Amino acid sequence: MARHLFGGSPADYAMEKVGNQLLLRPAATGTVWDAATGGTQITDLTDLTGTPITQVTADSEGAVAFYGPDNVTSLYVDFGYGRRYALPAVDVGDVITDFIAQGGQPGGWAQLDGSGNLDPSQFPAQLDWLLVTSYGAVGNGIADDTTAIQAAINACPPGGIVYFPRGVYKTTATLDLKNGVTLLGSHANMMIGPGMTGADYPCYIQPAVPFTGTSVIQIIGDADGTHPAISGEQRLVNLMLDGSQLTGSSIDGIYAKGNVQNVVMENVAIRQMPNNGMVTASRTDGTLPFSWRLRHVMIDQCHSNGILFTGNTDLTLDDVQVIGCWAQGIVLTNCTNAHLIGCRTEWNGSHGYHLTGAWGDWQGSGGMQMTNCSTDRNGQHGLLIDATGNTPISISNLMTRRDGRNGGAGGGQYAGLAVIGATVPVIVDGVTCYPGVDDGGGSTNSPQYGARLSGSTTVIVDNAYLHGATTGLSDDGTNTAVSLGDSVVTLAGATTATTRRVRPRPGGDLGIYVPAGWGKFWRAKRDAAGTSLAKVVTLGGSATQGFYASNPRTKSWPGVLATTLQGLYGDGGSGLQQTSLSSTILSAGDAAALAAWTTAGAVVTQTGTWSQGGSKFGPGANYIYSDVTGATLTFKARGTVVKIYTVVGSGTRPNMLYSIDGAADVSVAQPSGTAAIQVTTVTGLSNTLHTVVVKVGTASTGQYLSVCGVSGENTTGVVVHNCALAGAKSDTFANNATTALNSTWNGGIDFPGDLVIYTAGPNDAAANTAGDTWAANVAKWLKAVKDTGSAVGDCDIILALPHLGTHDVTNFKYQDYAIRGRALAEAYGCAFVDWWTIGRNSWQYWQSLGYWGTNAGTGAAGTDSVHLSDAGFQAMANVLLPLVTS
Repeated sequence: MARHLFGGSPADYAMEKVGNQLLLRPAATGTVWDAATGGTQITDLTDLTGTPITQVTADSEGAVAFYGPDNVTSLYVDFGYGRRYALPAVDVGDVITDFIAQGGQPGGWAQLDGSGNLDPSQFPAQLDWLLVTSYGAVGNGIADDTTAIQAAINACPPGGIVYFPRGVYKTTATLDLKNGVTLLGSHANMMIGPGMTGADYPCYIQPAVPFTGTSVIQIIGDADGTHPAISGEQRLVNLMLDGSQLTGSSIDGIYAKGNVQNVVMENVAIRQMPNNGMVTASRTDGTLPFSWRLRHVMIDQCHSNGILFTGNTDLTLDDVQVIGCWAQGIVLTNCTNAHLIGCRTEWNGSHGYHLTGAWGDWQGSGGMQMTNCSTDRNGQHGLLIDATGNTPISISNLMTRRDGRNGGAGGGQYAGLAVIGATVPVIVDGVTCYPGVDDGGGSTNSPQYGARLSGSTTVIVDNAYLHGATTGLSDDGTNTAVSLGDSVVTLAGATTATTRRVRPRPGGDLGIYVPAGWGKFWRAKRDAAGTSLAKVVTLGGSATQGFYASNPRTKSWPGVLATTLQGLYGDGGSGLQQTSLSSTILSAGDAAALAAWTTAGAVVTQTGTWSQGGSKFGPGANYIYSDVTGATLTFKARGTVVKIYTVVGSGTRPNMLYSIDGAADVSVAQPSGTAAIQVTTVTGLSNTLHTVVVKVGTASTGQYLSVCGVSGENTTGVVVHNCALAGAKSDTFANNATTALNSTWNGGIDFPGDLVIYTAGPNDAAANTAGDTWAANVAKWLKAVKDTGSAVGDCDIILALPHLGTHDVTNFKYQDYAIRGRALAEAYGCAFVDWWTIGRNSWQYWQSLGYWGTNAGTGAAGTDSVHLSDAGFQAMANVLLPLVTS
């Protein structure tokens, strides 16, 4: 406190303006004010001897000099001549000189020394901070600073700051952080990398062995005789904890227990802790920390989990990154009403994020929100949710990358987003998954799935782009309710894969109906095709069998489907080759096609005399028979397993002889009695294309060998069995009795599919089959597939209408089938595809696109009334692929 001198300068005189002259007024008396006009009169004045005065008086020459109030440097004097004159203190320059002289001095203002540091003695006077160096901390990484730091914490009042100047502060015991204390460092090294070593940035607390305690810093809210029952308002700012000097596996970075409230961390880094980066736990009565806020926090290379929070309700994590931890990244157990914003988990050994535990359903409980977060290259799932309870978890704009590393092997059923066994509702609006390998190009492409849904109660996903090594979206069929929005895109394979599948909108796309929840049985089998066989069965007439593709086995829409699915999910074999693709059946009406297909290797070749059976027996609802000893049928089958389907019963039958790839004949008895299908299975083959010759054994006239076809299969992957038959109508597959040997062997219990695609219509329309009759026939087949014998309905079905073309220009029944087909789909939980509607109900439209074929069997565009070119079959497959691959 000090009075400043006013007056005494050449300008400080009492004067009056008279005309154009300024006249001095000796002995004039004036008042002192704090403003040029108005304001308050100042009476706290002294003369030059220190005697108090209330006014100022000019001397005999008119000069003015006095001392003003303490610390005032500007005043106004009024001598009664109509205005006030400003007077500045004349000793301010001396004050400034004195102040400058105090820079860097104890008790003076803070000033950097030659090394860029501050004199610790300056801080308390200027900022009211407690420096750890004032309590004896050295910060050289050698001296043990534990006692000094704890002393500073103990001395700090609530709301105070304990400051760590630049340095490395070695500790050997847990620091106990009390209420309301802020630990403030000079810098937090968010990462240590090339050109950024600990020596370059010595700004951290570094615990070292031998270490006493289980954490570097602890915050306890528990009346245990040492701590209060409620603790809170701690702050950690610009602070780094470096555990690189510790050994063992039991020391955490920060540990909090009990009623610890409103902790805030900003610009905090924790690295290389032998155990977890941060942990919260309950005291014995179950009370847990809550209302924490973490912003700009890095957890790096800890040897267990990065963040392990339990019961931290009202939690906010903002720009928190956990990278390179040996276990999980961020684990939140029952952290209701939590918010994660812009967080990242990368290169952790297990899951990136794990939302787990019982989240409850009580009044006032809440779920959590996760916004703009990301993952990359975590060992298992990027984000795993297996929490239980009834509080919704909302996720938006989640970006997952390259998770499911699995030690470099990929696979393991890991996903970018996994919801497994969760009873909490999970709502995902905006998620992307992009697979990949390690930065250096090694390891296996992962994750296996973009998203994996299993055993959960309610999952809602929309605005999703899901790319997985095996499949974009895996739904194993065990979820109670899965709702996929209109904007879900999936693709599979390497990062270069570009075949994107847009999931058809339920009930929305023209000519397509997909009920909510459809496909869960098929997707589960499809996604498990790496370890088991997923089976597809297709039924229909010639437009499904492949007339007039260049190769009906590979270029029909079922053939295109098989190629695509096997490329994505694994090769399950060549599937069924029917005897309906033999000269016995084809030569009568399709001689040109027969010649082309024989050249293409698609036809079953034969010797001897064979005839078409009159009953609709077995897979494909067709067989041919012969009683000529030595007559042969030659099939092509790819896979490690070959199955031969023959009709037995109804009279004495000769033995069947078969040989594979030129080996010796093997004789198989054909029993008589009730008609049945006998399956002869050969295993242990190589996964190649085999030549299978089926031969009639010694036979007398009327002793027939009846053959349906031969299938090539593997034990894993996807196999497509095309059981279509040229000329088939709805009644071809309609008999649902197990003894009838048609429905149950065409998608039913005797020849089941995980996905069955049924097409029938053009031949019915040409035959003038009534709509109700058509629907009844389809319903009989559906009954056989869904609920005959031991069937439990665990397959997915697509009902489909081929384009009618000009196959019927008289009866006009096709619209009746379309109406009833959609109704059947709704009743039986099927998807429905109407290629006739998709083709604008116009032969001319598809003809303009080159979709109709020619019976020359070359796959070229033509003018056939209902049969397709290769391009037409590809177009049909393109409609189905999003349903079966998304």
